[in-house]
Amino acid sequence: MNNLEKNAFYHFSVEDVFKSLIEITDKQIGLFEHPFFSFLKELHDEFNTNINLYLFFQNRINGELRTLREVSDSIKQKLIDNSWIKFGPHALEYYTPPYTQTPDEQIEVFDNIYKEISRFAGGKNISKWVRLHNFSESYELKDYFHEKGVEAIFTTDKERITTRMPNSVNESLKSTGFAQYGGLNFIRSNIRIENLVNIRITKQNLKELIDNNLKDYNHVIVLTHEYELVREEVKEMAKTFIAELYRRKIPSYPC
Repeated sequence: MNNLEKNAFYHFSVEDVFKSLIEITDKQIGLFEHPFFSFLKELHDEFNTNINLYLFFQNRINGELRTLREVSDSIKQKLIDNSWIKFGPHALEYYTPPYTQTPDEQIEVFDNIYKEISRFAGGKNISKWVRLHNFSESYELKDYFHEKGVEAIFTTDKERITTRMPNSVNESLKSTGFAQYGGLNFIRSNIRIENLVNIRITKQNLKELIDNNLKDYNHVIVLTHEYELVREEVKEMAKTFIAELYRRKIPSYPC
């Protein structure tokens, strides 16, 4: 991760992604006809933002259990043509974060997610950095993630950054934003877009927040959730935040 420490960048990702893909399939609409993906394209077109989406394998929609196997591959060519969208595994479902499962159970879930990503998005639209549900650390899966081309796992933005790794890892993440443990790289998350909305951050304070993150880490790791991007104020905050990074010529990291 040494090269990343030299050059400023930002990374934007959305987690808990599932419902939008099912809705595209059910409504038989084009990828960018859906409000979620339309907004992501807007970010990319205006600010050249690369976007990583982290997927549940299954979830209940209107009381019915749905899975990624139902996602239509009619969107595959569109996703191949728009490789700024990358996909990665997140969890089996909302109520089953990876840390509650054995390593073998996690591998089964992630294999199922990767299989479906390849089917409906192509084999090249795979995230090199992975954000696991509830910031599961899953360092036991080092060999598995290496085989999948995963270069780093995200940790939380909270004060206690790690839950199972030594305090030295926590301190490294806190001071540099990066750490290594068990043969895996870890990157600390910085900003949750919805939190900025909830505290009603001012534009001046937002600029200071970006200043502080760039000063401390030389990068900004930004995240939000699929269910939050139905809120107009969250979408507007995402645009405002990323526009400020774009104004400063901070590039979006293509992972």
